Amino acid sequence: MQGVFGRTSGGIGGFPYSQELIKAHIVWNEKSLEQWLADPDTLVPGNNMEFHVAKAEERSDVIQFLKEASGK
Repeated sequence: MQGVFGRTSGGIGGFPYSQELIKAHIVWNEKSLEQWLADPDTLVPGNNMEFHVAKAEERSDVIQFLKEASGK
């Protein structure tokens, strides 16, 4: 999880990202992570993410954690 915030989607070698996520070239920030965690299929149709975070407060907590873990 370290380094997620500010990184481009699909950017770590050896991880089985969907081609859709790789091609999306999303930079993970507050806005993109909020959209992703709320509904990954809306942000990147055809991705292989199987879950979402329904509660806004929980999404905010996850985003804050990822931001802090990335040193931002």
